[in-house]
Amino acid sequence: MTEAKFKHALRTMILEMPLEEINVKGLCERCHCHRQTFYYHFENIYDLLDAIFLTEEVKGLDNATEPEEVLVALVSYMKENFDFVKAVSASSARDLVIDFVESKITTKLFPLLHLQDNEKLSKDAYRSIARRYAHIVSEEFGQCFKDKAITPLKFERRMKAFAIASLHTVLPALVTLAKEERAR
Repeated sequence: MTEAKFKHALRTMILEMPLEEINVKGLCERCHCHRQTFYYHFENIYDLLDAIFLTEEVKGLDNATEPEEVLVALVSYMKENFDFVKAVSASSARDLVIDFVESKITTKLFPLLHLQDNEKLSKDAYRSIARRYAHIVSEEFGQCFKDKAITPLKFERRMKAFAIASLHTVLPALVTLAKEERAR
């Protein structure tokens, strides 16, 4: 319950001020808790932010059976949480957003590719494809949030277009690369 209070407070505060201006003292005042309580659960503000992303649920991701559904679920999550994600992306914790997207894609895409097994590649090859693809897509998410004029609707349109295009270009290129690596 206490961890949830800290998470909620940080999500609220980051919409009010830059992450770099948020400190443990202010967060504890918001939660009506002592600093020792915060430090019992977290090492610092970045650890708390990391915990938020580690436990975030992305609607539709668990039920995704196709790579496109994985990407659409992530785009929808980002649109629904646009202000929070954009604020984190504009902070020194930008990498947490990229890591979050990369982790969610890799975790879901690897089993989908491996289960389909259309290319008869090894488990490691599918894992490598999923990681490489997730890295490319997560970087694009990060780049999109650098655009100062980006709105939730523009973000959704841009990232959905990128997702569809990348599934038809980048993912097949990574499969081809994996086949070439297997042939060596």
